[in-house]
Amino acid sequence: MAKRTKHILIIDDEESIRDGCQQILTRTGYVVESTGDAEHGLQLALTDRFDLILLDVRLPRIEGLDILKMLKKELCISAKIIIITGYGTIPLAVEAMRLGATNFLTKPFGAGDLRSAVNECLEKTILLEKDDSLSMLIGSSDYMKELKETIRRIAQTDTSVLITGESGTGKELVARTIHNLSKRSGRHFIPVDCSSLVHNLMESELFGHMKGAFSGATESREGRFQIADKGTLFLDEISNISLDIQAKLLRVIQEQEVPRVGSSIPEKVDVRLITATNKELRSEVETGNFREDLFYRISVVPIHIRPLREHRTDIVEIAQHYLELYREKHGSMARRFSSEALKSLNAYTWPGNIRELKNTIERLCVLSDHEEVTLSDILYYGQDTRAKAPVVDPFSGRMRLVDVEKEHIEKALKHFQYHMNRTSRFLGIDRKTLRTKIRNYGIITDDPEGGGDD
Repeated sequence: MAKRTKHILIIDDEESIRDGCQQILTRTGYVVESTGDAEHGLQLALTDRFDLILLDVRLPRIEGLDILKMLKKELCISAKIIIITGYGTIPLAVEAMRLGATNFLTKPFGAGDLRSAVNECLEKTILLEKDDSLSMLIGSSDYMKELKETIRRIAQTDTSVLITGESGTGKELVARTIHNLSKRSGRHFIPVDCSSLVHNLMESELFGHMKGAFSGATESREGRFQIADKGTLFLDEISNISLDIQAKLLRVIQEQEVPRVGSSIPEKVDVRLITATNKELRSEVETGNFREDLFYRISVVPIHIRPLREHRTDIVEIAQHYLELYREKHGSMARRFSSEALKSLNAYTWPGNIRELKNTIERLCVLSDHEEVTLSDILYYGQDTRAKAPVVDPFSGRMRLVDVEKEHIEKALKHFQYHMNRTSRFLGIDRKTLRTKIRNYGIITDDPEGGGDD
């Protein structure tokens, strides 16, 4: 399997820091791009073609932590992120790690510190890439064995793949696995969330544009197809593409040529296309929302990912995997599940599927202050927060849901040192709701009004 040179992006408004890091990392053998403009850096990062981003905390117009949150929590880009700051405080480091940073560098730092942080981060990535692929698809049920075998066979071809399944079932992980096991593994894997693309800019995002092609096009830009050349392009939520873009996409697939906006000369590309959707595309075809000819082009090989509730025998294995992962990441005391906790995890319907299970385990690792994970440590949110699952043995009735929520809020407040903004963000509620719950549950804080601000 060919090794691809790692790409690094530096976003820092201090020219001396930016240039120094670029020289050091370029000499080490990495391909490095840099910018001092936060908005430009965000746009570069959104292409998801970098393996690592060095991100300064203090930037004009957009704070580094806001960029970090957008990239990791909201858009889920694959790049690892190292935060750079001259304000190296432990709370800031904790916040950066919580938002998805992999490491933390405090100015001033030497060349050795930089190389060490970058190498450690990318070595972990390489280990994951080697191990990944099928091993990251956790589960030993007959269904999972069959899915892995299907992926292994598909990966050796260059045919278009359509992955279907509910939100959170791991469609992008399956797409990445296909890429990593293919002959294109040494090239870029470019994921695109079609639901997040602005409609009037979708054509430019996918196919690129020439300078002056439209208002605001101050420079020529490659689209996702050009960036993915010789690699794999993953179009998630393909059903969100408009009919006019569907027609152009069909032509690109047929001709392997990309019509850059503002240019009359199409560009040749060699891209393997993998698409995904949580909708029933055949129904979309019948209602006229999706082109039938495009449907058959993208679904040469269809893969359906079952929801977690349909392969329950894998739940415990997946939960154990993430317990080990997040225990190490957060330095958690949690070591094992009680038998009642395992029964609860198995009984829950997991409307958010593996994504929800993963988030549930990370949440309890952050908040647990003992080795055995019990029923009171588990709080389910799911995609419908009004329908929480029982977190106690339904036959014993030892603890009411309100008691569990009170304890969960108390642990979160303590973990974030009673900072209301951080606690409310972590719990997924607004600050007003948190204050109300604190008063209703009689939770004691330093602030008699229900907790202080950051």
